[in-house]
Amino acid sequence: MSRDGMTKSFWENETSKEIINTENVGDYDHIIVGAGITGVTLVKELQNRGYKCLIVDKENPGFCTTGGTTAHINNFFDSSYDEIISDFGEDAAKNLAQAAKDTLQYIKKNILQYHISCDYDECSFYLFSAEEKQNKKLDDIFGALKKVNIDTIQTFEIPFTLPFQKAIEIKGQAQFHPLRYINRLLKEYQKNSGEILTGTLVKEFENKDGKVTIKTDDGKIITGKNLIWATHIPPGANRFSILVAPYRSYALTAKLDNPVHKMAQTADLYDPYHYIRYHKSNGEYFLIAGGFDHKTGDEKATDSVFEDLEEYVNTHFKYKEIVAKWSSQYYIPADGLPYIGKMPGEDNIYISTGYNGNGMTFGSMASLIIPDLIDGKETEISKLLSPSRIKPAASAKNVITEGFNASVHFVKDKFSSEKIEELNTIKNGEGKIIKHDGKTFAAYRDHTSELHLLNPVCPHMGCNVVWNPAEVSWDCPCHGSRFDIDGTLLNGPALSDLKEFDSSEH
Repeated sequence: MSRDGMTKSFWENETSKEIINTENVGDYDHIIVGAGITGVTLVKELQNRGYKCLIVDKENPGFCTTGGTTAHINNFFDSSYDEIISDFGEDAAKNLAQAAKDTLQYIKKNILQYHISCDYDECSFYLFSAEEKQNKKLDDIFGALKKVNIDTIQTFEIPFTLPFQKAIEIKGQAQFHPLRYINRLLKEYQKNSGEILTGTLVKEFENKDGKVTIKTDDGKIITGKNLIWATHIPPGANRFSILVAPYRSYALTAKLDNPVHKMAQTADLYDPYHYIRYHKSNGEYFLIAGGFDHKTGDEKATDSVFEDLEEYVNTHFKYKEIVAKWSSQYYIPADGLPYIGKMPGEDNIYISTGYNGNGMTFGSMASLIIPDLIDGKETEISKLLSPSRIKPAASAKNVITEGFNASVHFVKDKFSSEKIEELNTIKNGEGKIIKHDGKTFAAYRDHTSELHLLNPVCPHMGCNVVWNPAEVSWDCPCHGSRFDIDGTLLNGPALSDLKEFDSSEH
């Protein structure tokens, strides 16, 4: 199993060797693009409802965020319920809370039904104020949790060696090993004649006369009644390039010397916040810590962020050794809630995006929403999370902020790229955007001193990429597409690679 970067997550020893690619593809009820938590859960649910499906992924299952999650399954979200009540109303917040509870039960049902061994545990989440000025926010969250009927109590102790002012215990949470979970679902899917294509990139798609046609990078032409984008964001220039913004989060796993008294999760109320949980696997106990989030492309010294995270863990915890450090990408929605349902203006294309830091829950919740919509059933939760919704008061500020951020990169990255006199100033293992002899290119020198030169313009919407030293990748700061040192596409919404630098064109 591989991921979209050079760091290695705690989950990556899990492989999907039993997956066999479909040889002869044809016509389907549903084509699902993306084999992360969203796509895999969806394709199994649709199969259970009697549909013929094909799931397509340009790499391997869990390649992107699912392989880099910290695997919290929560009934509350990064957008707190007091914010959701303010922006959408109390009834909407209650509907979302119930959908979250239903989603946790749905995941548990799958684990029991298919006998999935995935380190599943149920536990509580301890949310705390780390300093006095955070107390009011915690009180507001606590009051809202009570309003939407999430089982929550005030507590005077937490099962972590962290200092705090006040704390609440939010009951009914869960956690698991995400790759073991989706790989087993895929095995059950294929056992029942489900079809899959891995290592296959969707290069083009057309929606015409009630039929969707996709073309792949190896020349396959595949048709279906419906197309579901279970990717970060749908490709192409559309409203979701503005309505969701790419962010990166950092995580590490430390092996503990001794067993913990009980599984638990916790977080403070800083912005960005630190989040911690315990994990038990193969009889050993671990601490998984994360945080230090930033907008993709805005942090140049990404490798130093791991140092900050490690220092935070060293300050507060005792452990035997650090066994994994990695970063991962997620998308923040403009109004705080994800977009799950029909693509605006399209009758047979569906999307699921904008999960914020709650991908395991919202990615699974999509299977309680999209199949119902396909079957002609609209629910209160599908109305709330509809991609066609417009909530100006809730989203305007974030849209303006992120839109300005992207526009800054469009201008600054094209006309103020770092100027250097000689290419040999680039060290081994270093990447830079270079202006040299009137030409602009993305330059990376590998550890054998070979220089890799690329056109820095992202093929999605024309923003210049920036260098990510921690993951050894070129990241688009506008919409989150990512590429390796040879320009190969790692993450969409781009549908093609960075072009090689052609000096004859200049």
